[in-house]
Amino acid sequence: MPIALVKSSDETAWHRERARRVTKSRAVQLINPSIATFKRIHAEQSFKGNESTRRGHRLEPVMEAWVLEHYGIPASQILYAHPENPMHAATPDCALEDEGEWSLVELKTTVEDWSTGLPKKIIRDVLWQRYVMGAGWSAVVWWQVDDLGQPVTLEPQVVEVEPDDYELQRMIDGANAYLAWVDAGCPDTDEHGVPLDIREAIAEVNAGKAAEARIREWCERGGDSVNVTTEEGSIRFSVSESTTFDRAAFLAAEPELAESIRIVDLVLKNAQKDPDYRKPTVRTSLTIAPPKEPEEVAA
Repeated sequence: MPIALVKSSDETAWHRERARRVTKSRAVQLINPSIATFKRIHAEQSFKGNESTRRGHRLEPVMEAWVLEHYGIPASQILYAHPENPMHAATPDCALEDEGEWSLVELKTTVEDWSTGLPKKIIRDVLWQRYVMGAGWSAVVWWQVDDLGQPVTLEPQVVEVEPDDYELQRMIDGANAYLAWVDAGCPDTDEHGVPLDIREAIAEVNAGKAAEARIREWCERGGDSVNVTTEEGSIRFSVSESTTFDRAAFLAAEPELAESIRIVDLVLKNAQKDPDYRKPTVRTSLTIAPPKEPEEVAA
């Protein structure tokens, strides 16, 4: 069972407890964790709301009454924590516990039409609340409004949200990484003095190398050019032939010139060692490689 922490009517305590924990708004941001995200979340002030949230608050009592009438689920003003991970928390809009089984509803107003599908962020909001509450049935009740905040339909719409273990685990992992970073004192560098954002960049480069290798292997398998576009992006792979100078064939065909070329090559090779013909140059070298696999210990 989730742990009831504090009612939102006790505004000071409610904000204080939320600030310490990962709630749905933070969990959604942490689905792609990074040090920059950690810093932004940690530095953010208490959210005071915007026009969108104020519009939602104006219609919230009407929507709460509608949910109670149609689904028997009352409004909830309690901040709950996950029983095993109490730093993971949520304040569901409407929640009902019936013989140990929780049901919850998230209320949303929007100027957009969501009839063809809920935005990912909204789905993730509910997935996080399901997890914290241990809920079964859960849904989003949304109401489309115009630019003045007036409903454009007589009643709100209801969309059930199904479990998604993959998306939820991404949020849980991100939340735990953020909390570990906070517990460590919000460091900028690791124990070796390497900035944490540089470590993230190293991981991104290596992940990109591995992904590019898989893509190239797939493209080369057919032996032809590839030109495809997907929702994730496009691939342009070309196969072409070109010619280069065959030095060995030339020298074999021109034996008299070959001897002269050999002498010139020898002169240039010796000249390269002469300090009178040396000039300073500066070169940099950067190698990024994945971590080494631990060596197996022989039995």
